[in-house]
Amino acid sequence: MSQEELAQRLGVSRMTVRAIENGNASVAIGTVFEAAVTVGIPLLAEDSRELERVAKSVAAITRVLPERARRKLKPVNDDF
Repeated sequence: MSQEELAQRLGVSRMTVRAIENGNASVAIGTVFEAAVTVGIPLLAEDSRELERVAKSVAAITRVLPERARRKLKPVNDDF
C-alpha cells in the first residue's frame, strides 16, 4: 500500500503517514493505532507469541531495507 493510499484510508495527509513511519511523537496516538490496524499490525493479542511472531516478521523485513532506511534504535529509559 502506498503512502497516498494509506493516507486516504485514514483520512489524513501523506505527510502524516510519513510522520507515523518516522515515529514522530506529534501524531495522535489514535491515528497511529488506526494506521497499524489498517496495514495489519496487531496491537493487542491474547497470546504473547502472536506479538512475538509479528515482531520477528517486522525485523526480517527491516533487515532487507537499505541501511539509510533503518532507524537507529535509541535506548529506552523506562525507569519511572
